[in-house]
This record gives sequence, C-alpha cells and structure tokens, in this order.
Amino acid sequence: GFKYINLEQTGVIPEFFAESDLEYKLLAEKWGEAARDAEVEFVVSHAPCLDEPIMDALSNPQNESFNKNLRALKRSIEVCHILDIKRIVIHSCSDPELTESEFLTFNKMFYSQLLPTAEKYGIMLLTENVADIRYHCATGKQLVNLIELVDHPLFAACWDTAHCNIDATARNIGQYENIIALGDKLKGLHISDNFGDCHHHSWPFAGAISFDAIMQGLLDVNYDGFFTFEASYTLLHHSNPPYGKKPWVHNGKEQRLLLDPSLDLKKKAVELLYETGKYILSTYNCLDED
Repeated sequence: GFKYINLEQTGVIPEFFAESDLEYKLLAEKWGEAARDAEVEFVVSHAPCLDEPIMDALSNPQNESFNKNLRALKRSIEVCHILDIKRIVIHSCSDPELTESEFLTFNKMFYSQLLPTAEKYGIMLLTENVADIRYHCATGKQLVNLIELVDHPLFAACWDTAHCNIDATARNIGQYENIIALGDKLKGLHISDNFGDCHHHSWPFAGAISFDAIMQGLLDVNYDGFFTFEASYTLLHHSNPPYGKKPWVHNGKEQRLLLDPSLDLKKKAVELLYETGKYILSTYNCLDED
C-alpha cells in the first residue's frame, strides 16, 4: 500500500561513499530503478551513522578521518539530489567524555561542514533525538538548543518516537511535550514502538508508546512532513537486533525451517504496517491518500 518510502543509507559502508568517485552514483541509480519497479517514491533518507566525534578536527581541519566521514556524508546528500529526496537525517556526533557545551561546539562545526552541500542541492538536514545521555540531544528542548546554535534554514529536527521512550528523561517529559518543544523546527519523524528497554523498531501497538500523545502533538505544532515508519523489525530475521537467535540443533543437525519468517509473511506484515498507519492518521482526520 505504500507510495512513499524512506531510503536507508545506514547500511552502506563509509568507505564506499568516501573513496569511490563513481560507485555511489551507480548505487543511487540502482536504488532509483528499484523504486520505479516497485512503483514507490523515495521522499526522505537516513545517512550512514558516522556519529563518533573526532575531536582533533576542531583544531585540525585537515584531519583525514574526519574528512573521510564528511566525504561519505556529503555523497549521501548527493544521492538524495540524484533521487530528488529533499530531507535527510544525519546523526549528531557525541562521546561519553563530552560535556554538553563540547557536544554543542563540535556539532555546530560538524553540521556547518555539511550545510554548503545541502545548500547546493536544496536539501534539508535533520538531526534526531538519540536515547543516550552522552548525546545531549534526547529531548525536544536539547534538539532546539542545537538547532538554534547552528541557525540555518536547512537545519531542523526529526523526532524519533522510540528513542524518546527509551531515554528516561525524555520519556518522563512525554512525547507530546517534547514535540511541542520542537514546534516549527520539527520537519521529520521516525515512527516505531517499544517497551522502553531498547530500540525494537516495532510497529505501533506492539509496545507501550501513546500514539494519541504523538498525534495531538503533531497537530498542535502544525506538522506538515511525512509520517515515516522506522518499524521493520516486527517479524524478525534471526540476525536482527536487538536480540538475534541461533538455529536449533537436533541430532547434530541445524534445523532452520522456522528460523526466519517467510517472504510471504513479510509482505503481509508490510501490508498490515500500512493499514496501521492509515488507521492512526484516519482516526485523527489527517490522512493524505494522495
């Protein structure tokens, strides 16, 4: 049922984007062909997760490791241009050793290096809340602090409902209150559910998150972006995080008949995910079927 989808670039190794002058463009073409064959359109994307800070870059702009990461991320933005995607999520960088002030200083420098590429192609960069105290960006207010410091019209927020539910501080503030804190800086969503223990990437109603709070918050801030699911793990392949499982061994032989769900079951799960989103949006009278 889906017409519009998210392009996950997170699984592409950084070297592929950073070192090749051609292959990332060929990959973008293949992604485009796959979308056309499936009769869907990429509308948002998620960049590779290069979120470990290289602090030497603050005083040494020539740091090769830092510039290698920048090349990868700039090319992930260029992939969006090739595929006519106007918004991309790029994680902020942090480390347990950073203070909040150091976090803000580094990330202002980090995103400022990427914004000229975003300007060139007219693509909005979105920073998202992360469920880890070391990131200093778990709450709506913390995201606003970073966005206001960077202070650029192409830099805004993506709110991840699951990350909010994992982080104790953000969860206690509440989904609604965090979304209200973001206000008109909210330009993207990652929608999934969990029980507050870890990031399950489960679909709504498979966890403890209140989607009434989320929907009312989106309405009250006049959110006009996409309702993007990040909920691909409800039927788990044996190697999927956060758990994983090994084949059962019987009489010395691995049994794999029911180790993973079938492709047919996975297709039905996608259909049900679409119906779940349709139900949520229809209930709040904001489903756009176009």
